[in-house]
Amino acid sequence: MKIETIKVIKSDERGIIYDCDTMNYIVRKKWTISADHIHSECETDYLIAWEIELTVGNKTQVLQAPQKIEIEWNIYHKLYALTDIELLERKKIKI
Repeated sequence: MKIETIKVIKSDERGIIYDCDTMNYIVRKKWTISADHIHSECETDYLIAWEIELTVGNKTQVLQAPQKIEIEWNIYHKLYALTDIELLERKKIKI
C-alpha cells in the first residue's frame, strides 16, 4: 500500500485546487469565479457538486451537478459559482 498527501496547486480566497495526477480537484466558494479566460487547449470539466453559471463564447447558462462540460480551444469561458462547488478538471490537452 502507498499513501501520499495530495499536492495543493493553488489556494486563495476563492478556494483550493488539488493535483490528482491526470485531473485537478477544484473546490470553490460561493460567488467566486473559476475561469475568465481563453486558452489554446481543449478543456473538460466535471461539475460534481452544486450549481454554476457558465459562459462559453456568448452563451450563458446555469448548470446543476452532475454535469460534464467540454470547452473547445481558443474560446472564451467563465465559470461563476452560484453555490460552493466541487469540480474535476481533466488536465489540458495540447492540440
